[in-house]
Amino acid sequence: MINNETMAYQELANVVLDFVKDREFDKAFCKCVIYEGMVENECWLEYQSKVDDQSMGWSSDDYSAADASKYLRSHFLKLTGDRIWGLTFTLYPNGKYEIKYDYNKPEGYEETHEFITGEEINKTFLK
Repeated sequence: MINNETMAYQELANVVLDFVKDREFDKAFCKCVIYEGMVENECWLEYQSKVDDQSMGWSSDDYSAADASKYLRSHFLKLTGDRIWGLTFTLYPNGKYEIKYDYNKPEGYEETHEFITGEEINKTFLK
């Protein structure tokens, strides 16, 4: 369980390294879009000014990026009162990293905590 920023950043680095495997890179990235109940993430790398986005079909074996992103969302909401909707984690071969946060809600995304029961759904079909 992730319970601090350092652990969250380490998990994001692990996701990136899992994606990179044994390939050379100048920069490798993990971009996460953080919704209410789920996280979409994609990875890519740059090497010698060329982008390798072999993330198509790639997925991490666990939910490290999602867990790290959700932890950071909650942490910064408590800390600053602002919700992050995404982040881009950039890792360099020397182990240094950068992280950029996105405070903009994804276009067209409507967050709701309301649930529709099966009975309510069935009523709409009967009309």
